[in-house]
Amino acid sequence: MKDAAAPAPLALGGLRVLEVGTGPALAYAGKLFADFGAEVIKVE
Repeated sequence: MKDAAAPAPLALGGLRVLEVGTGPALAYAGKLFADFGAEVIKVE
């Protein structure tokens, strides 16, 4: 039996993004950053 390989690091892992603003485009951009591994901090 083979050992499971460790998952590859995400492209934006370790990056912290501050999301300030409103609108659907900004919310979508924040989600994309999070999907690629960034920590997104949302300020409303």
